[in-house]
Amino acid sequence: MTDQFAISIKGILEVNGKLLLRKNERREYELLGGRLEKDDRSAEQRLITEFTEESGIKIAVLAQREPWLYEIGLKNIIIVPFVCKVQEIPEILIDEDGGTLHWLYPNEAAASFMPQGYKDSITGAIPHKSYSIPPKAYFKIIPGYVPRDYFVEIRVQEGEKELLRAALPHFHAPRDFIGGSLGEKYKGARLISQPMEVDMEREIVVLRYEIV
Repeated sequence: MTDQFAISIKGILEVNGKLLLRKNERREYELLGGRLEKDDRSAEQRLITEFTEESGIKIAVLAQREPWLYEIGLKNIIIVPFVCKVQEIPEILIDEDGGTLHWLYPNEAAASFMPQGYKDSITGAIPHKSYSIPPKAYFKIIPGYVPRDYFVEIRVQEGEKELLRAALPHFHAPRDFIGGSLGEKYKGARLISQPMEVDMEREIVVLRYEIV
């Protein structure tokens, strides 16, 4: 394994028919969340922490949706979205990271300036690989913050048979890589994403899929 990816955990939160979104330094809407860090106990705990920091909202994490590849310039980021539910909302929402927070109806989110992968995550569609251009003059310094990247291993199962176990190369979306690796026999096969696994010690994230 040679290629490493940033892993970003994102949350889909809908309250009273509206989705909570953040407008970032690129002026794009995005789901709240952030990178899996060195001392995290789990992806779910990272997301709970990020929601507190980016909005003040306390959440519970319900279920994972399918990961997808997000390229921001030369950065390769695997986005791992989770469906969440609200536990407590403060009267005033404050994003400590400097973004602005917005409640949008689903149809407004669908028409907004937002990477397609996020829109697919919200609706539960098969996620598209997405791209953004980084801002030219944006530097964020966090004291004591140590960025951590991970190797990503793709595993595909059909019944009891493992069809694929391989490292994900840079600039390859998981589904595209699977389609190119399994060949014509499985072209168009229905893939179901399973919950990811994180090995903090070995710096490996395992993305599992099942053919059904």
